Amino acid sequence: MDRAASRRIALLDAGVVAGASLAYVAAEALRVEKRWTFLGAALLLGAYGLHLARRRSPSWREAGFRADNLRAGLLPCAAFTAAAAGGLAAWGRASGAPLRTSDVLLLLALYPAWALLQQFAFQGLLHRALMVLLPSPAPRVLAVATAFAAVHAGDPVLVLLTFAAGIAWSLLYRRWPNLWLLAASHAVLAALAYPLVLGGAPLSRL
Repeated sequence: MDRAASRRIALLDAGVVAGASLAYVAAEALRVEKRWTFLGAALLLGAYGLHLARRRSPSWREAGFRADNLRAGLLPCAAFTAAAAGGLAAWGRASGAPLRTSDVLLLLALYPAWALLQQFAFQGLLHRALMVLLPSPAPRVLAVATAFAAVHAGDPVLVLLTFAAGIAWSLLYRRWPNLWLLAASHAVLAALAYPLVLGGAPLSRL
């Protein structure tokens, strides 16, 4: 594939993620029930996934749906997740937030699919697109983290948390592009962040 075609594909992928993100932010601003925002995002990215399957660029493996680097990426991803989880637990303890096991278990049961969808959008599509569009790694990582944080606009603490996590996940994706590992990390940290730091649950508006 020539460079011009690669840039067109990258621009399209980035544009789809940007459009889906703007629609999600608008739905959140209007307080749309989350079941509809989740469904809308899943349908949009699912339809685009069918387009990707026909286009075959990037392949599912290139995007990060792979198992060959699970062992290599497991330790660094687990180390980041454990360190971040410890920070969230310390934050919750300092603020006196109660840790309800039932809330954490519910999120751990329901959040992985949503986490995988987000990682596919921001890492598998946007990050890969920026590898073509931007010449150096640092602007790509910052752009992905900024875009990921922007869809959580409305809560400054959540924006800061997702920006920091977005940087870490982007760095991990650059070295070990595995969406399964990132989605697992995302689900664990979300299950802790909402009850311990944000004082609620993202499923409350279902």
